[in-house]
Amino acid sequence: MDNISSYFISLLIPFIMIIIGFVHKIRAPKKINHFFGYRTFRSMSSQKAWDHAQKLLSYYSIRFGFCNSVISLLLLYLLPYSLDEITLINLGVSMIFLFIPIFFIENKLKRSFQ
Repeated sequence: MDNISSYFISLLIPFIMIIIGFVHKIRAPKKINHFFGYRTFRSMSSQKAWDHAQKLLSYYSIRFGFCNSVISLLLLYLLPYSLDEITLINLGVSMIFLFIPIFFIENKLKRSFQ
């Protein structure tokens, strides 16, 4: 795998997270639905919880996407492994970063909308 492919693959998930965060910030779903938005039992329990969850999703997606991209770039430059191995490590790290916002959002919803 060449350098460009490694960078592309390593930064794909972080950039998608950032783009989704900005799109969601601009065009978050206004009403509770089963097709688009942050959809969990807690977020769909009331309109207030839904609105709050959509704002949190945007906030955390952007921030964790940026953190993930910085970590991915650091790993590409600092780890003494082959590009293939670093790319796989970055994909694993990115998968973790995809799920971290769920825990933060659910905890905030639990505290705010019991």
